[in-house]
Parts: sequence; structure tokens; C-alpha cells
Amino acid sequence: MWQNNQFFNDDEKPNNDIPLNRGAKISLWGSAISTLGDALQTLGGAISIEEDRISDAQQQQAMDKLQSQIDELKKQQSQNSTDGSDVEKLGKLLERLIERLEKIDEQKK
Repeated sequence: MWQNNQFFNDDEKPNNDIPLNRGAKISLWGSAISTLGDALQTLGGAISIEEDRISDAQQQQAMDKLQSQIDELKKQQSQNSTDGSDVEKLGKLLERLIERLEKIDEQKK
């Protein structure tokens, strides 16, 4: 019975087994700490991956917003170009009207 309880009851052990049992206990605690460290390392890696994923999503949203703004500016520029073209046509029509009015005015003199 003494042998079955030797891991749980340090007071009943003979003096020659004490260093061996302490070594086993230290080894057990070291393994537990190492396992906890591995778990923390895995958790840290998962958090890092999630942060990268969130950062990539935020960058993609920013890029989409910028692309939307660029498209809007291109649309406005195209519309302004069309308006500019219309202004040019109107200017030419006004010049023709002025020329005709001047001709009509000269014919009246």
C-alpha cells in the first residue's frame, strides 16, 4: 500500500526516494507549463491571423471606397466634357447668329 500512495504522500517516503520523486514532480510541472505555453502560442497565432484578416478587410473597404470616388470623378469629368462640348456648340451657334445679324444690319444700311 505504501507504494500506491508514494506519489500522494511525501511524509511516508524513505529518504533515498525523495530526489527521484521530486524530479518526477518537477518534470510533470514542466510538462504542464510547456503545454500551457504551447496553447498560448497557438492562441497568439490565431489572434495574429484574425488581426491580419480584419486589416485586409479594412484595406479592401478603403480601396473600394477610393475606387468608387475615382469612378464618380471620372463620371463628373465625362459629364463636364459633354457640357464643355455643348458650350462649344452653343458658342459656334452664337457666332453664326451674330454674323447673320451683322449681315442683316449691313443690308439695311
